[in-house]
Amino acid sequence: MGGAIEWVEGGFDAAMELARSAGRPVFLYWGAVWCPPCNRVKSEIFARDEFVDATRSLVCVQLDGDTPGAQQLAARLKLRSYPTLVMVRPDGSEITRLPCELDGELFTEALMAARFAAYTAAESLAAALDGTRVLSAAEWTLLSNYSWDTDEGVLLGGRDLGVTLATLSQLAFSAATGEAAAAAAQIGAASDRLRLHALVAQAGRVPDASATEFLLRVFRDAALARANMDILGNSGHQLVRAATAQHAELATALALAAQAWADDMWLSVADRLTAVRLQMRMGRMDFAAEGLPALVRSRVEAALAEVDDAFARHTLVNTAVSALNDAGLAADAEALLQAEAPRAHSPYYFMLSLAGSAKRRGDAAGMLSWYEQAWRNAVGASTRIQWAVTYLSAVIDSAPADADRIEAASTAIAADFTAAGADAYAQRNLTQAAKLLARLNALPSPRRRRFRPARAAGPGYPASLITLDCTHGGCHSVLSQSLIPSHLGSSFCLVSSHSVSFCLGLKTRQDEEKRDGMRRANETK
Repeated sequence: MGGAIEWVEGGFDAAMELARSAGRPVFLYWGAVWCPPCNRVKSEIFARDEFVDATRSLVCVQLDGDTPGAQQLAARLKLRSYPTLVMVRPDGSEITRLPCELDGELFTEALMAARFAAYTAAESLAAALDGTRVLSAAEWTLLSNYSWDTDEGVLLGGRDLGVTLATLSQLAFSAATGEAAAAAAQIGAASDRLRLHALVAQAGRVPDASATEFLLRVFRDAALARANMDILGNSGHQLVRAATAQHAELATALALAAQAWADDMWLSVADRLTAVRLQMRMGRMDFAAEGLPALVRSRVEAALAEVDDAFARHTLVNTAVSALNDAGLAADAEALLQAEAPRAHSPYYFMLSLAGSAKRRGDAAGMLSWYEQAWRNAVGASTRIQWAVTYLSAVIDSAPADADRIEAASTAIAADFTAAGADAYAQRNLTQAAKLLARLNALPSPRRRRFRPARAAGPGYPASLITLDCTHGGCHSVLSQSLIPSHLGSSFCLVSSHSVSFCLGLKTRQDEEKRDGMRRANETK
């Protein structure tokens, strides 16, 4: 059947209203135009006929991080990383979060399993940990396919990720005992996947002497390794590095598995290239193989010649650049970025990568130039804030004495926060504001410098002022008065280590009226 996904217009709340009336779950996609994994999801998952068919029984809604109000809604729904893929019941309870790294076929299977799940992931997790009931094989699979990277405390709360995953893996392993063959195999597969997740989460922190034997079993089992290709392709190098013994044997076993994936024509071009990159990574970790850099170069050229779709090419170029850099072919990677940026739908993303290339070459001026170009060309309110903070952070790190450049950038960045309106200090943007504060706190300047105020956005918005206070031997505050709607009420401040506030929304119009009223009352006493 196929066709196109029927995305609901009107946002998440409209989707929930439709879900309640239709009795269907909501599938929510949270992403951004420039995000390579988001582009992979669009080209490798959303474009598949079987996935589109599966969505006919769902209410589908997409939320771009740059749309007005998106960051506030993201804070409400606990969305942060791009992409985050969530299934929600009509009553508003979250069923699960799905991992974007699965290939299209496995993702569709995970989607439909979540669609018909008898329990939410939170309910299954609670039952597993407190032992109130026996979990079904389907519940163990739901937990093993959960997107722990994008959880944002929804399931974990205050629990440690690695400890929780290791506990679940052990519980699933025990639960498989006494089950019928098919159920035991499904629960066993869930236990293995949960343990892989746990090993990644605990890599470098918690030594596991039994991990080597387990990893060798996974790497050498073609079906098991393929089922967990998303974890191994992205984090296999961490697993091998964190093992306590037999690194060469582990690297060889994983490289051979990756070689099979690289030649699997059923996989997407980008996924096959990811497998080539994994081979290269294993080559740097005691896998003895000749000509891996040449292999990477030839596979990159072949892959690029094969893909022209804008979404697919965006994620492919990103993967190709990483593979070339891993192969020691930095010049090739930089040349590819320069060639692809003009034709990309989000060239500003690749400009960040060009800045990284210049930094590795020791070209500080080139690095700052590319970071600034990336910011100036960025599209979308939240994207511009993220790119702006990246640029200013690079300026502060590499040229802390360049007060004029820091002043000019900070004044312009204030306008970006202003343009974001009520989203300016929500979710991802608030994180960027905190990063900016940390960088400004590190500035070693004995001077006080007050930056030019940004122009007010209209009625209900106080004037914006950026102040950089350097009286304590360092510069400690920025955006001392931000442009946010007056109805948001009281100020929200982050206090620096020198007790100088980074105030977000300091003195809204209501606050000013209250203060003026108190002043007038005092004057009449």
